[in-house]
Formats: sequence, C-alpha cells, structure tokens
Amino acid sequence: MKEGAMPKQLYQLSKSRYMKGRQCHKSLWLYTYKPELLEVSEAAEQAFTQGHEVGELARDIFPKGVLIPFGGFSYDQQVQQTQAALATAKVIYEAAFTHNGIFVKADILRKVRGGWEMYEVKGSSKLKDHYLDDAAVQYYVINGSGLTLTKAYVVHLNTSYCRNGALDHNELFTRQNVTVEVLERQADVKKEIARQKRMLKGKEPDISIGPWCSKPYNCDFDGHCWNKIPEDSVFDLAGKGVDAFDLYRQGIEKLKDIPQDLLKGKQLQQSQAALCKKTIVNKKKLREFLDSLSYPLYFLDFETFEASIPKYDGLRPFQDVPFQYSLHWQKRAGGKLYHSEYLAQPNLDPRKGIVQRLLEDIPDGACVLAYWKSFESNRLKELADHFPKKKKRLHSIIDNMKDLIDPFQARHLYSWKQKGSHSIKAVLPAFVNGMSYDELKIGNGLAAMEAYHQMCYLYDKPRELAQVRKNLLEYCKQDTLAMVKLLEVIVKKAAPPKKCK
Repeated sequence: MKEGAMPKQLYQLSKSRYMKGRQCHKSLWLYTYKPELLEVSEAAEQAFTQGHEVGELARDIFPKGVLIPFGGFSYDQQVQQTQAALATAKVIYEAAFTHNGIFVKADILRKVRGGWEMYEVKGSSKLKDHYLDDAAVQYYVINGSGLTLTKAYVVHLNTSYCRNGALDHNELFTRQNVTVEVLERQADVKKEIARQKRMLKGKEPDISIGPWCSKPYNCDFDGHCWNKIPEDSVFDLAGKGVDAFDLYRQGIEKLKDIPQDLLKGKQLQQSQAALCKKTIVNKKKLREFLDSLSYPLYFLDFETFEASIPKYDGLRPFQDVPFQYSLHWQKRAGGKLYHSEYLAQPNLDPRKGIVQRLLEDIPDGACVLAYWKSFESNRLKELADHFPKKKKRLHSIIDNMKDLIDPFQARHLYSWKQKGSHSIKAVLPAFVNGMSYDELKIGNGLAAMEAYHQMCYLYDKPRELAQVRKNLLEYCKQDTLAMVKLLEVIVKKAAPPKKCK
C-alpha cells in the first residue's frame, strides 16, 4: 500500500514527511490534507529515479542482505517482516520501523558486535547538512523502537572515482561516519516531531513564501503558494544587492515599485530598463566583441547526459557526457549559412563518434562561437583527456573559442524583456521576433537529457525512437541557429548611425 493511502490518524509522519516539514510546515500540511495541489517537477522525478538507482547499487557494498519490500505491504506488515529478519539476517535493506507514530525505512542495516550500523544512501556527490537531519530522524525512530544502533553513516558517491572495467562499489561510494552529529540532533528531532504533530491538528499554517521554498529542495506546492505573485515582480530582480524576499516582506511586490535609491549596479540598470521598457546598447563594446571574431566562424552547441553511476570506462559520477552537437557555420560575415549535426546511437558510448565527426566538421584554427563557452570547452577538455591522440586538435578548438554570452552577460546589449536573465532562452525572444523554444517538443537541456535516456529505453522500438531523435535534432539545431540570429542582432546594434545626405 502506498504511503498516501495509509490512514492519516495512524501515520501522519514518515521520514520523507518529517523532512518536508522541517523545510516548511505549510508544505507538510498541504501534502497531508491537500495532495491534489502537488506539482512534481520533471527535475524532481529524475532525481527520485536517480536516487533509487543509487540506493539499489549501494547494497552491493554489503551484499546478500535481506530486502524488506515496500510495494503491496502496509507499514505494519513491513515492520513485522523487519522484526523477523532481525533475528537471523546480517544485513537488511529497507528495514522498516515505527516509533512515536513515525515510520521510517533504513537503506542499509548491518549487524556488528554490540548492535547494528545504519547506512543512509544519498545519490549526491557530498555530505550536506540536511542529510544529517535525515539520518537523525531515522536514528531516533530505530533507536526508539528498541534496536541498538552503534553507528550512523551517510553514503554518497565519490566523484574522484573513474570507472575502469567493472564497477568497484567500494571506490564508487564514500561512507562518512555521522554518529556524533546524529546524536547531537536527537533532542531537536523530538521537539520538531512534537511541533509538526501539533501543526497537523490545526488549519493550514499561515506561512508566507521565503527562501525555504527552494532550500534544500524545490517545494512541490509552488503553484499554490506563489500564485498571487504578479508579473514583473521583485523576484525577477537579478544580480547581487537587494534581497527580493526583504522587499516582499516590506510589502513591495512589483519591480516598478522598488525605491530606486535602494538599488545599484545591474539591479538598478534592470529596474530602470523595465520602467522605461528600453533596450541598453553599448556600441563600442559590441564592436570590440565583433572584432574578436574571425571567419570562417562556427557556432557550436553540445547536448549532454549525466549519470550518477558512470556507464562507460573513463567516466566519473555526474560527469557530463556529450551525445549530440549542432554546428552552424559561415565562411564570411553575412555569408551563406551551413549546418552539420551529430546524434549518437543509444546505449553506446557516444564520445568516440562525437570526436571523430567534430574534428571532421571543424577545420583546424577556425574560430568557434559558443553560448556560455565554459560548458563546451570543459566537455572538449574531458574528451581530450580520454582521447590523448586527439588532444592537440581538441585543444585547438578550445583555444579558438569565443563566448557569445559575454556581451549579454556584461549588458552591453540588454532588453527589459530579458527580466534580468542572460540565458539564451530569455535573450532570444527578447531580440528575435517569432523565435523561441516554446513550440519545440524539447525546450531545454534537462528535457534533452531525459530524451536521451528515453532513446536508450526505446532502442528496439524504431518508430518511437525516430520521433525522439527528430525532437532532439530540432532542439539542438535551434540552439546554434539562435546564436546565428543573436550575432546578427549584435552586428545591427553595433553599426554606427547612418549619416544624413
């Protein structure tokens, strides 16, 4: 039986609900009583799937354990199965416990002299503070249920590990002893549980929006709590300076209502541009940028996937792996536009094909333009490290790379329509009429990554696979075509004014 189907009077709290309540009591109340308002993002779904995969793989650190299943069993049944396993098992996966009306499942329990060790597995690259709160509530429940815990660990991925052959689970994972920190949090856990229980007996808490809406996780109830925030609000304010939540607490909601003497730098620039609905143009700086380019000029964009568990040799956890690129180019300024592209086949290491085709498409010494070039250049460096025979050519591309984001990030060219953002998704529609990502089946890099993973599942379904490939090619091509169009805008804006005859 799923958690949401359990009688509320029996288990209003579980580990996940407790953690939701630690972040915001209102979120926990809504999750309990108004689950229909829940909006789970694509990113959250991907993180859940990735975390589940990591959790299963981490069991191989202590193999041959007993698994306590979740699906199809009530909380009480899972607790009963756990109690039976404790009598004979050395290692237990997903052991279930209740105490003080709270239900938890421990990722791994390992029997040792004097008791049991608890291991909480996280699909991240480092220990984070809220993981300690997570481990602390589990310790509280398990210890309170009568089981003796001798140590508590948080297990996370080791990004220094580079795969070479079969996965080495002991090298892939890092185990950090957090027993001291967990014990220090026990009194706070007990108090927080009491606060959450009292809160759940009342009406929806009157809690306004704040930094807790996205820290440590993005809340699933943004649509409910943020629905009254107006267009062009203080939360569009970008850059360092005045804090948007401070303004909001003072009753200032709209960007136009911010007192100008509170702002400076880019925030003041953004506010003034929005008030006057104007475009900022620094012709001199734009011409300097144009002078830094040479022809033939190549516009390059990579699409990448990342996996918490490295799929191929030479990869580390969470390493971005290019599986696709789009390349537009011109032999001379304003000349004919050419295009080339590459999209790897699913379930094969894409790096060799990417390097081979890219070096065929980009001549040695050519000027290459990217948008936020550090991303593309870092991928090229990683490819060069993996293919040392191609290192010289790949580094030549890096050395001749320019960044199209520079004039927009520095606001040598800025439109009030960008709302403070210099993302290409914001800049493109601000300057190029009728061109955006809204009509594409794939509209951002996260969706492209998910599409690649879909390709890997659809390898034996050619019709569905062909459609996903088509969508990916359209999206990546849009990125480099967008760069072409934005460079044309820069050329036009940098041109000196026409002289009267």
